[in-house]
Amino acid sequence: MEIISENQKTPRRNILMNLLSELGFNSIKAFQKSQHLAQDGLAGLMTYNALYQKLLNVVELQNFGGYYFKQAYPKNQIVWHHSAGWDNARGMFDWWRNDGVVHVATAVGIVDDGSVFRGYDESYWAHHIGMQHLNNLARNQQSVAVEICNWGSLEEKNGKLQNWAGHSFPQNKAIELNYKGYKYYEAYTEKEIKALKSWTLLNAMRFGVPLAYREAEMWQVSQKGIDGVAGIYTHNSFISWKTDVSPQPKLIEMAKTLADYEKK
Repeated sequence: MEIISENQKTPRRNILMNLLSELGFNSIKAFQKSQHLAQDGLAGLMTYNALYQKLLNVVELQNFGGYYFKQAYPKNQIVWHHSAGWDNARGMFDWWRNDGVVHVATAVGIVDDGSVFRGYDESYWAHHIGMQHLNNLARNQQSVAVEICNWGSLEEKNGKLQNWAGHSFPQNKAIELNYKGYKYYEAYTEKEIKALKSWTLLNAMRFGVPLAYREAEMWQVSQKGIDGVAGIYTHNSFISWKTDVSPQPKLIEMAKTLADYEKK
């Protein structure tokens, strides 16, 4: 991670200072002191890791080694997914361990209560996009990915909602969207959205990913995303039939606030 100092005039510096301000700190040194770090006013990986733990309720998964590529690549894209499964990040990582497919995963999974389950450091990579395109390998290597543990699209049968696995789903946890042929989706929780926001800001700060909300690039196939243009994307940006994440109003509202953190 490139060092960030307070006198820089960069979006990365501004993201850091805005996050620290929200936590009640008026300087990098003040935060470092609170975390018992060297108080040099220079934010490197140790300061970043302390802030990561401060902002997020992190569960580090210790036994996921060997199921991702421990190769660090420069990152210029952040990709949002949802898992299309139970609210169970441990189960999701267990599935990736046992599915027989080599190194398909995302760095983290976020569950309903906002906890962040982390399988590996975001500087490493695994396959998560799955395009039938010559750019697929590069996009996987140069992007940071997250899964929200969420069923996604729901079907209405006999007046009741069901997920794709055939299990009934409570109406009060659904949202009507009419997106890509599906009327209903599981709603993302406020805690999931809050955790996704903090995680996205942290990784944008670490890797220098721009945060502008670009609606046309997030909810349909994006040639810019496929070509490797830096920014925030979703799985929809790369594959036409994907529905993750879904364009829920509260999620979009959050996404539109991200670029404010790049400003002084």
